[in-house]
Amino acid sequence: MDYIHLLMDTSHLLCFFTHENEYFVTLLPMTSPTSRTADRYTISAVALDLITKPAPRRGSGDPAVLRGWIEKRLASRGRALGGLDLHREIEAGLPGNSIPTLLLVLDVTREDFSNLLGRTRKTLNELVERKHLSRADSVLVFRIARAVVHAVSVFEDAVAAVDWLKEPNEALGGAAPLSLMVTVEGDEVVHTELGAVEHGLPA
Repeated sequence: MDYIHLLMDTSHLLCFFTHENEYFVTLLPMTSPTSRTADRYTISAVALDLITKPAPRRGSGDPAVLRGWIEKRLASRGRALGGLDLHREIEAGLPGNSIPTLLLVLDVTREDFSNLLGRTRKTLNELVERKHLSRADSVLVFRIARAVVHAVSVFEDAVAAVDWLKEPNEALGGAAPLSLMVTVEGDEVVHTELGAVEHGLPA
């Protein structure tokens, strides 16, 4: 049986599959009342808090501290964040010190993160010092944070989630999910794959 899964919108997964030369189609919700994963509004809220609130950024520089915070926040099913509120936060510019937070949670070097952003190491250091990032940089930083939180929600294990984001994925043409965050299309593909993993489809 062969599967093709496409993201219809942020809440549904359209799946085509073939069996014995017949074609079938089904529409699956990305989340459901019985789903263990958080809904997209909660994921967005946790992602934004991760990179803007001071509490999650405190700690000893141990990635496990921040990863544990993400797991606890998802388990608590706290506040949700709608699209308009999220737009306003990003439009205002996320703080530059959100970048070290992502470096820590992903356990990557500044060199690797510079390459991901398409910036030089010197420019990255300048971005970290800014009170507010540009809209474009804020969007990319948020995409990365949201991918982390969504992956943790799906895998229910922060270490496994981060590994999945950083490792080459055959379903993504051999690219690491994290490397696809730089475009809207790549971002959608990564969240589609996470939806497939959640529903037990080949990913």
